[in-house]
Amino acid sequence: MEENAKNEAKETVSDKIDALKSEAGAQINAASEKLGELKDQVVNKVNEMAAEVDVDGLKTQASAKLAELKAEAGEVAATASAKFDSLKAEAGEELSEFKEDAAEKLSELKAEAAETLEAAEKKFDELKAEASEQFDELKEKAKDAWNKLF
Repeated sequence: MEENAKNEAKETVSDKIDALKSEAGAQINAASEKLGELKDQVVNKVNEMAAEVDVDGLKTQASAKLAELKAEAGEVAATASAKFDSLKAEAGEELSEFKEDAAEKLSELKAEAAETLEAAEKKFDELKAEASEQFDELKEKAKDAWNKLF
């Protein structure tokens, strides 16, 4: 009977860990999709600028920054996955100790995931602001060129 209780507890904790892992993966995927959408928006705005503006340079810079963010998101996912696997390995411990340790570790992982998501959103906002500034600069250059011509 005690063995069944331990097995049920291990299974319950494992299910909770899997659910948290899925949730973290979904958040990372959503952030990646959002980054992709913003990349498309930035590229579209840059394409609208005058032919004399270095559009290819801006595209390259924006793509490189987005690639960096995506790589960091991949590293975060790998780290989160490794931490969840570590939690599963500890499932063989005594039931009472396991419940306490798992609860503490899950709280830490949630906090880390929230911090990581917040950091990714901050980087995303910075990239968005930088793209906006570059767009404004390009717009001013185009206006200046237009004014010089006419």
